[in-house]
Amino acid sequence: MDLSKYLGLYLSDGREHLGALRAGLSAQTIRPETVNDLFRHAHSVKGMAASMGFGQTAMLAHAMEDLFSAWRQGARPTVTAMASCAQALDSLDAQMDAVAVSGAEASDEQAMQAFAAALKREAEACLPKPTAAAPAVAQPPKSVTPAKEPQQQPSDGAVLPLGGANAPQALVFVSIDPSSALPAARLLVVSQYLEKAFGGCVIEPPLGEIRARNLKRATFRIASTLEIKDKIRPLRELPEVREVVLETNPAGAAGLVSGGLVTHVRLEAKELDDLLSNTASLLHHLTFLESGLSQEERRRHRFWLESHRALLGQLFSQVLQARLVPFSIVTERLARLARDLGAKTGKALRFEVKGADEQVDRALLERLADPLSHLLRNAADHGVESAQERKAAGKPEEGLLELDIQRDGEALLVSVNDDGRGLDAGAIGKVAVERGLISPEEAARLPRERILELITLPAFSTRRNVSEISGRGVGMDVARNAAEALGGHLEMDSQAGKGTRFTLVIPSAATLTQVLVFGWKGSPRFGIPASQVRHIYPLCSHSLSWAGARRCLQDGDTLIPVLPWRLGPVGKDGCGLAVMGPSGERVVLVSEVFDSERVVIHPWGPPLDQIPHWIGGALLSGGETAYIVDGRALARDEGKMNEGEAKDVSTTW
Repeated sequence: MDLSKYLGLYLSDGREHLGALRAGLSAQTIRPETVNDLFRHAHSVKGMAASMGFGQTAMLAHAMEDLFSAWRQGARPTVTAMASCAQALDSLDAQMDAVAVSGAEASDEQAMQAFAAALKREAEACLPKPTAAAPAVAQPPKSVTPAKEPQQQPSDGAVLPLGGANAPQALVFVSIDPSSALPAARLLVVSQYLEKAFGGCVIEPPLGEIRARNLKRATFRIASTLEIKDKIRPLRELPEVREVVLETNPAGAAGLVSGGLVTHVRLEAKELDDLLSNTASLLHHLTFLESGLSQEERRRHRFWLESHRALLGQLFSQVLQARLVPFSIVTERLARLARDLGAKTGKALRFEVKGADEQVDRALLERLADPLSHLLRNAADHGVESAQERKAAGKPEEGLLELDIQRDGEALLVSVNDDGRGLDAGAIGKVAVERGLISPEEAARLPRERILELITLPAFSTRRNVSEISGRGVGMDVARNAAEALGGHLEMDSQAGKGTRFTLVIPSAATLTQVLVFGWKGSPRFGIPASQVRHIYPLCSHSLSWAGARRCLQDGDTLIPVLPWRLGPVGKDGCGLAVMGPSGERVVLVSEVFDSERVVIHPWGPPLDQIPHWIGGALLSGGETAYIVDGRALARDEGKMNEGEAKDVSTTW
């Protein structure tokens, strides 16, 4: 049987279970219900991996399941057990990554066996040793009331004793998606949930038969009807559960009252991307249709046009909502990276996260993962001092790395903080002078904030030696470029001896961006994120003048430098678009400003993706394609532009 077509589902569900395991183990208090959840997630990973033929993953997940089983019997989690679980989760994450790349597990069987052995030792150490006088008996969970009559041991974890024969009973019929590769595992998860919710259930047919015959339907008999509909409603949220039907018979009569529950479906991420793109195209087509109508026809069909635009806008918003995922998907990986960095640098690091439940667009989260990794590496290697240095400075030996996610109006703020030595502006300025980036006079004249921004230049590093973690000058420029490509920017705040804070400021609606459309006569349309435009200066009321060799726009007594970037003549009927750069405001001269539109920005493919100041392209309501430029990148790189390009363009005044 070819299982390769189920790899996507295996990775999606497996990472979801590993994320739940990591979240449960990071809780301040491990409660009994948390232990039950940990056991179920480990069991699910084991079952899925075994079904796919990934023996190492199944072996390690089984060892974790044994440890959690000991915890369920009353054993207390120890510090060493928690550390072993963290190492095991990192190893399982690595195996998932290997499967995603090659379709097979990594050849790391010896390490996996060592982790499994450590978990097994922890499980054996915390279990009570039976004695001849008093054999050890596992205590039932507190939520389950033991029956007075003798009970039969559940088979496969699926059959639990019910109440008396006269107890009211209910039947829950569950169907698993026909395409599921692991129907028995899915039905086992349903059984475990019902066991927890009602104190027991019977699965028919038995789980062994379901496995042998690869059945995708089962009946669950439970001995309680109290609030049953509310309790079984969460079943619809379980992976691959297609249908849930309830039949109750509280009085034992022949008539049964039945009801169905609405279930959910699982979509590939690419399908959501296509749905978003198609919805945006429908909005564009509607606007294009309206632009071709006469004024009389627009008035006649106004209700139809407005109602369809409202419906399509609602559909667009719903698709955007469906694409939202919790930031914790990335934070779990960053926590693993922080532990690795601590081991490689020999530093004691504590990683904390605030706002991990914040929902963001899936595409945005994917684009933030890499720059956040670079920021974390730099903070661990450059920012946090060694244990000896921290002790001498009166700091705790354990260094703090913090990821903070929060909203500020329309912006998403993602910060990486450390409590280390801070940025050394003097060292940064010295390296910049040595490399010819600035002159000694400029280094003495520039404010500290401007000096600090030099670390975002490509290949800039104050490190003399290259290590495995940093020293190549890669990191800060990646973070800055990622923020600016999303229409945002990178902020930094550092205090000597107290630490550094890097903040990615990203427009929250990065998928649907408001852009200002402009151009020059005879040129294509261009766009710039509206959040980057601080002011529009009509040239009919603001004059241009020269300040030395620099052309400037005059706003009262203020002279604003003009960027040497334009593709056509600009006259008195043109405008100046003011954008903010590292050294203050800069002006882009354009001959026409058309409108402001909400568009979906599509990244360019090669070779256009090599142009440093272009974010991507967008389809405008009139049918034209607009080239979306990054105003902040233009202002930042003004020194690299060839001013001869601007002088070659005929300018009319």
